[in-house]
Amino acid sequence: MKGQTSNNWRSILVSILWTRLTLENWRAKLVSLVLAIMVWYLIKQNVATTPSPSEGPSPTPAIKTR
Repeated sequence: MKGQTSNNWRSILVSILWTRLTLENWRAKLVSLVLAIMVWYLIKQNVATTPSPSEGPSPTPAIKTR
């Protein structure tokens, strides 16, 4: 009987925590998610359009003069 009671309390606690996690401050969480997606998209686009330094032409070697 004791194990069943602890399982019941555990499920109630998980239910309360899940409700608080999802419902409290949902507007702020939604705005944060949208901003994170926008930043990710901008970084992805910047990486796709900017060539890496190794893709460019190699510089001419410097000539040593003495």
